[in-house]
Amino acid sequence: MSPLAGVRVIEMGMWLAGPSAGGVLADWGAEVVKLEMPTGDPMRSLYSALSGSKESRCPPFDLHNRGKRSISIDVNHADGRALAQRLAGTADVFLSNMRPQFLRRAGLDPESLLALHPRLVYGLLTGYGLTGPDKDAPGFDMAAFSARSGLSHRATPPGGVPPTFPGGMGDIVTAVTLVAGILGALLERGRAGRGQLVSTSLF
Repeated sequence: MSPLAGVRVIEMGMWLAGPSAGGVLADWGAEVVKLEMPTGDPMRSLYSALSGSKESRCPPFDLHNRGKRSISIDVNHADGRALAQRLAGTADVFLSNMRPQFLRRAGLDPESLLALHPRLVYGLLTGYGLTGPDKDAPGFDMAAFSARSGLSHRATPPGGVPPTFPGGMGDIVTAVTLVAGILGALLERGRAGRGQLVSTSLF
């Protein structure tokens, strides 16, 4: 039996870091339902945007969203927000890498969902953490993980040029860290009967 068989995950993420965490959970047997805005995850069209191709598939999107089902919900409207909140109530885990201010506006922030669904495990991946001046800033792999953390500087030889790390390296490392936090929170819920917020950041 898959270790996460019977675990339901509602994922509201885009690009790479959040969806990558959802992909790992799906690999281990969780049922992962991806919520997308009507325009879709922008990662879907990355390949055609970069290459000028008319190809509708994007291999990196397919890789990090493997094993999931996807539905479109417009959480900018009250009916969509209410539906997303109800779906969260059917889940064991709500997973997101959307900016905290967006989640607050949509009523899908940790405080709102945990008040409605106390057994929910809420996994949140941000650019720069939940406190401080950049808590609502967008975070990208090369900037938040590689540059601002000092990783690029430490990997640069004296007088040399900063290295170019593989694309998405920080996203995937951070995603696996969040998966570990989610698994720990599910274990704790089995003991204590309550969910909680677990969070990490690219930075």
